[in-house]
Amino acid sequence: MKKNFLLDIILFFSALTCIFTGLEMDYYFISLNRDLRFLLRDIHRYSGYIMAVGIVIHIIWHSGWIKGAVKNIFKKSSK
Repeated sequence: MKKNFLLDIILFFSALTCIFTGLEMDYYFISLNRDLRFLLRDIHRYSGYIMAVGIVIHIIWHSGWIKGAVKNIFKKSSK
C-alpha cells in the first residue's frame, strides 16, 4: 500500500508540473526572460520523463490485476 501511495504522489506532482509548465510554454501567462524559459522547458521535459517512468512502474506493479481484468472482459464477451 505504501509503495502505491508514494508512486501515486510522484505521478500526481509530475503530471501537475508537466501540465502547468506546458500551458505556460504555450500561452505565456507569466513574463519570463529567455534563461527562465529554457529552465521551464527543462522542468517540463524531466517531469514528463518522471511521469513516463512512473506509469511504466505502475503498469508493472498492477500487471496481475490487468491480466485478470482482460480475462474477465473476454470471458463475458464470449458468452
